[in-house]
Amino acid sequence: MARSGTEGRGVLEGAFALMEVLAHGDEVGLTRLAADAALPKATAHRLLGQLVALGAVQSRSGRYRLGARTFRLGQAWHPARALRAAAARPLRELSVTSGGLSLSLSVPEGGHTVVVGNVRGAADDRYPLHPGAVLPPGNAAELVLTAYTPEAGPPANWAVSAWIREAARIRERGLAFEHGRCVSTLSWVAAPVFSATGQVVAAVAATGTDRAQVTRLGEAVTRTAALITTNLTRLPGAAAAWSSAAGVGPGAGSGRAIAAAAGPVATGGGETA
Repeated sequence: MARSGTEGRGVLEGAFALMEVLAHGDEVGLTRLAADAALPKATAHRLLGQLVALGAVQSRSGRYRLGARTFRLGQAWHPARALRAAAARPLRELSVTSGGLSLSLSVPEGGHTVVVGNVRGAADDRYPLHPGAVLPPGNAAELVLTAYTPEAGPPANWAVSAWIREAARIRERGLAFEHGRCVSTLSWVAAPVFSATGQVVAAVAATGTDRAQVTRLGEAVTRTAALITTNLTRLPGAAAAWSSAAGVGPGAGSGRAIAAAAGPVATGGGETA
């Protein structure tokens, strides 16, 4: 796939565009891949062939998904690895009392909120929350991450004045709630995870179809986020991992395809960070 100059950059951008589309879900056909990546179908087919040859993408019956090599590369993304290690036990413990809600650990990346760890629940049937999933705009995790990053400005569909008030409430209670605005059938509650230097680096969220159930879990989600924060500050090299990443906050990150590759570790009845 080697090229030089502008042509080389165009090839790489096309390849990453295809991988980002694949990071959103399961197997995808060529026509949809090309359309979602904004590439000519012939170009998408050629690039996919090269990615398959490299092991970055797998092909089966004319459909494509991220490959094992991408997964291995994703394991080397230190911030996600550190977060997943810090979150593994707290998320498992929260899952015991969550009543089957979907749990997710997300980070800001490239203007999106990307899942890096999860415990499956009923909400996954309505919206996939597996590692690598890009959460819909306006979800509670995004609200938390943005509220603690004032320079980021308001999230989509928020007026500045309304967002200033809402961000203050989020910071005061350490929680963000979202009911049916980003996905009509789902409610979300999220709390921030902090690094050793006090930066908000991730958000823990519980998602379900029962608004009252999600609301009641707010305090437990806050405790879980605090436990992850404590674990993260104790991990050797965790602070260096975050400071050496491409930044923290909306618009920063190391690539959605890499985050997508930071797959889950199976534990009992679900998946976790």
